[in-house]
Amino acid sequence: MKLLEPYWRRYRDLLTFGAIGVVNTVLHSAVVVALVETLQVSPVLANVGGFALANSASFFANSYLTFRRRPTLQLYGKFFMVSLGSLALTVALSALAQALHWHYLIGLLMVLLCGPVLTFVLHKTITFRPSGQ
Repeated sequence: MKLLEPYWRRYRDLLTFGAIGVVNTVLHSAVVVALVETLQVSPVLANVGGFALANSASFFANSYLTFRRRPTLQLYGKFFMVSLGSLALTVALSALAQALHWHYLIGLLMVLLCGPVLTFVLHKTITFRPSGQ
């Protein structure tokens, strides 16, 4: 295990961010399924609820575990804006794949490869940038 230690230290934030992303994806999905299946909420409204809960959970988890910062309303505003930017990237990459008549899974693959890395970089450099930088 000591062999992996330097890599863990170097990539700790990115790996933690990724793990939180996976957990929040499951959380979002569970909320959507629960709202649609048990309360007969429309899928669109259920996704809004799933996004709201997952985005909030992601903010607090990333504040404490990934970037080790105290959560504030100002930080959440930045976090939310980056999240909306990530959504815009998702839509743009999906639209590009569709416009080029590629299989939708190619668009999804582009989203999965580009989205999390770009979002992590934006959160590290904008949302959670240490004060004074």
